[in-house]
Amino acid sequence: MLRAQYDLLPVRPMKASLLPLALSAVLLGGVAHADADHDGHTRLRLHFSKSSETDFVTVVVGDFQRSPENNYLVGATWGHDLSDTLFGLPIPMTWHVGVQWFNERDYQPDAYGATTFIKANHRLRLPWTQKHIDLGLGEGLSYVDRIPMSEQRDFAKKGEGIHSEKLMNYMEWTVDVPLRQFDALEPLFRGGIEDLSVGFIVWHRSSIFGVFAETKGGVNFMGVGIEAKF
Repeated sequence: MLRAQYDLLPVRPMKASLLPLALSAVLLGGVAHADADHDGHTRLRLHFSKSSETDFVTVVVGDFQRSPENNYLVGATWGHDLSDTLFGLPIPMTWHVGVQWFNERDYQPDAYGATTFIKANHRLRLPWTQKHIDLGLGEGLSYVDRIPMSEQRDFAKKGEGIHSEKLMNYMEWTVDVPLRQFDALEPLFRGGIEDLSVGFIVWHRSSIFGVFAETKGGVNFMGVGIEAKF
């Protein structure tokens, strides 16, 4: 009888907890820390994003289909340099924590969330110019005190009783234009600000094929942000 009771216990929470730990170990194992004499930079990002029906595969190229709820989030992220390389490649790594407020447009009470993630960064020079953009891809965890309505709907359409979870996998995709490269904007960089960037952000929660929930599913928020580097 005792064994039968144990057999009925859910195993998904254990599976969901092991995956981010394993992924973090892989990423951190490939990180070589920057020069100890240089503490690195601190980064502060503010962003506004609206929920989208677009899949993450196409959302990263700007494809946007507004969700029926038309809900949105306002977020702030604090980050710091972590390393200069990843697995020996010249890919700067940063770590971040963020907070979010979700406006649910009266479909349900507004919600709050928090994220923590590691981010790979790459500076790309634009062809035939001396200008560049910064690309970023983050991976970590997202927790919300109330699951966004657009995310609830994405799971509900998969079957009766299917639902998301408050703790999910988090991915972030950013494309930023650093402003210091434009001479006319030089007066902006005072008071300890080394650079300012404006750009595009994809804020993405998902179960990563059912690891964090009963089935695959999630939500994308797409928008714009500004980041200061100190």
